[in-house]
Amino acid sequence: MADLPHAFFLPTRNGSLFCLYHAPQGPVQRGQVLHLHPFAEELNTCRRISAQFARALAEAGFAVLQFDMYGCGDSEGDFGDATWATWRNNAQDALAELHRRAGEPTEAAPLWLWGVRSGALMSADMLPNMDAPCHVLWWQPVVSGQQVLQQWLRLDAAKEWLSKDKERIEATPSLSEQLKQGQDVHVGGYRISPELAHELNMLQLTPPRPHNNQHGKLVSMDISASPSSPPPGITRQTQVWQAQGWQPHLQSVTCGAFWQQFSSTDPSDLIDASLACVR
Repeated sequence: MADLPHAFFLPTRNGSLFCLYHAPQGPVQRGQVLHLHPFAEELNTCRRISAQFARALAEAGFAVLQFDMYGCGDSEGDFGDATWATWRNNAQDALAELHRRAGEPTEAAPLWLWGVRSGALMSADMLPNMDAPCHVLWWQPVVSGQQVLQQWLRLDAAKEWLSKDKERIEATPSLSEQLKQGQDVHVGGYRISPELAHELNMLQLTPPRPHNNQHGKLVSMDISASPSSPPPGITRQTQVWQAQGWQPHLQSVTCGAFWQQFSSTDPSDLIDASLACVR
């Protein structure tokens, strides 16, 4: 069994970030993994399974750093004041801390960016500024920031239409319209600023230029309740990455949609498949 992770707050230019460092077990470090969590409430619904995989990675000899971005989870700040640029800075600071604790990655012990849902977008956004090659692991990635924002805003739209005051709803500008007008909106207890919404709408799951990381591995896990093929959107996207020199591996695994709600879903297939690919 892996040792308990070390919990600490990492001081950064954007405030203190809550972190969990899982030290690698065994005589040899096999690699390093930086966890990039998903958007808003999905961070909380994914916590249990993300923690399980982090522990499994540590048992297999990987150094793992999990962290909450600014305004998220137990980190400093308010979600409504967050921007994508702030979160990208957080990820760079967390990566530097991972290297400080585990040493610089090597060919024998490479770096992996593990992005869950919108965390895949963050991994893609980090890659152009990487000093050394690394590999990428995605869990149920979204292909654009616009997809993230639209899915989140639909939650509020569905709740409103279930209410009885249809006349008031029809007279009120939609959340998308309010954001375009420069107004903050509130969805599911989270305040989303127009700046963050604009940044999300600009994000795409696109690869870096070939000279940065021609030979990196790209592992994408598609998660569904029953056996199925990866969705067309992510299949097309990985083909774009392959054209840029990446080595893609798409795999479907059977698991409940743990990012949608708190559940006791058994993630063993997802964890075993992911661990096999990272090894």
